[in-house]
Amino acid sequence: MDVSKLPWWEREKLLTDKDKEAIAKARGQHYGDIDEGAAETDAGRYELHALVMRKYHREESFAEQI
Repeated sequence: MDVSKLPWWEREKLLTDKDKEAIAKARGQHYGDIDEGAAETDAGRYELHALVMRKYHREESFAEQI
């Protein structure tokens, strides 16, 4: 199953407690410090990767504005 094609509310149902803990920890980390392999499901790894990409692009956007 390709979790990237699922809506967020369906992906959320697939997350384990370990996935949720990894995502919560990642929210407070720099994108380069996030371990996408810390999740145990494809849905968790997808969410971590999406978080990394959002943080990376946000940082790049701010850098361009300076």
